[in-house]
Amino acid sequence: MFCAISGEPPQDPVVSKKTGQVYEKRLIIKYIADYGKDPITGEEITEDDLLEIKASPKTVKPRPATLTSIPSLLSVFQNEWDSLMLETFTLKQQYQQVRQELSQALYQHDAACRVIARLMKERDAAREALANVQAHIAIKPPPEAAAAEGQMMEVEEQEKGINDVVINKLNETSTVLSKNRKKRKPPPELTSVDTIKNFTQISSISSLHTSTTPGITSMDVDQTEQLILTGGNDKKALIINIQEGKVTSQLKGHTKKITDVLWLGNPNEEGYDTAFTASVDKNIRIWQKSDKDYKSSAILSVHSAEVTGISVHATKDYLVSVSNDSTWAFHDIHTTQTLAKIESNDVINGYSTVEIHPDGLILGTGTNDSIVRIWDIKMQKNVTSFTDHTGRITSIAFSENGYYLATASECNAVKLWDLRKLLNFYTIQLDEGTKVNKVCWDYSGQYLGVCGTDVRIYQAKTWNQLAVFNDNTAEATDLKFGELAKTLYVSGLDRTVRFYGDSTTGDSTTEE
Repeated sequence: MFCAISGEPPQDPVVSKKTGQVYEKRLIIKYIADYGKDPITGEEITEDDLLEIKASPKTVKPRPATLTSIPSLLSVFQNEWDSLMLETFTLKQQYQQVRQELSQALYQHDAACRVIARLMKERDAAREALANVQAHIAIKPPPEAAAAEGQMMEVEEQEKGINDVVINKLNETSTVLSKNRKKRKPPPELTSVDTIKNFTQISSISSLHTSTTPGITSMDVDQTEQLILTGGNDKKALIINIQEGKVTSQLKGHTKKITDVLWLGNPNEEGYDTAFTASVDKNIRIWQKSDKDYKSSAILSVHSAEVTGISVHATKDYLVSVSNDSTWAFHDIHTTQTLAKIESNDVINGYSTVEIHPDGLILGTGTNDSIVRIWDIKMQKNVTSFTDHTGRITSIAFSENGYYLATASECNAVKLWDLRKLLNFYTIQLDEGTKVNKVCWDYSGQYLGVCGTDVRIYQAKTWNQLAVFNDNTAEATDLKFGELAKTLYVSGLDRTVRFYGDSTTGDSTTEE
């Protein structure tokens, strides 16, 4: 028994009362609806002329399509399409479920961080209140409690040290510096704009640090401009004699790459300055000249994550450090004690850079989440924040007159801020893809240096670009102006320190 239309055994067979032909029910009904005639004889028929055949056993299901006819191909395509749509629908359901689970996990993580921060704040407040009560009623804590927290309390007592003596010293220094700064004008011997425009690379010292883990990450020049201090990816710091053009000391001790280096700027009676190095190994080392070489005289280990920046106070008595553990710390250089370690509930992604204001009463910090914060050192409080950047803050620098702040971030822009009005009054927008690793003012505040993909010098107030240098073969990481802006020192990941200046002055250094 075969269908007269399809030629295959029908699943629901019917027979025409008029013609006696056997058809597949769904096919003949559709044909009648379209034409109203019998497909074989052409006689007019209706659905009432069809009689269902009750076959027993049930008609065997037709064999699978052989892909040799259009109907068989369409059947296969339809089945494939249905399978694909079903799979797509299932994937969409799973995707929505994963999104909901991820959103819930992120929300729970954020809530947990907030709860932890609040509990830590409440814990500190409770400890302080308990200490006040004990002091007021003149009793001592239980011996077991003292034994359990002895070490912790000892560390905390060392940190609670920005007392009246320190504050008075900060105030006195600020008063003297502010008074002198207001009267100071750019010296007539300052390098002119035309000379800056004619700056070229006059020399370089290359092949510094190891080639296995190459790159200079930070640099500083001492106040005599005789020595350069560099930190590298190879975990070492080098002291380089500029005139001789060679390394005179290797400072070894860090176990991971160095992130920042500084000279104290206050040489001893023999003319040797103190050096500071910060590292990813969470430590800050203090280096002093002993016998024939520099040795590590102290290690500050107050942070629990990478130390990302350090800055020396104008008194030359204190050092500030910032870390990825979302804290900044205030250290006494002479006693090597941490006087304060500051946490803020608003900072959860860590600090990236730090700079103390020339007057010494405030400091600026940059964070990994693109915010620049200004802090009152005496009160250890955040007094204002600048949020116009995008990406990690890579560098901040106060002008020597104390009025302006230059900040750079991963958004290839340098922003200038007026600290008197707390506003961004100018933005230096660099080309797309241009990196900025460091910004630096000269001592007079008349020139601003920017380095990263290349090295640039801008004139203050007009913000005209005076010079661009592309001699570096890898990113430039740090730069410093020499006295009267006669020289610009630049370090980079190409293991080279370069010297820029007016080639007609006769300055010379050794190139290796």
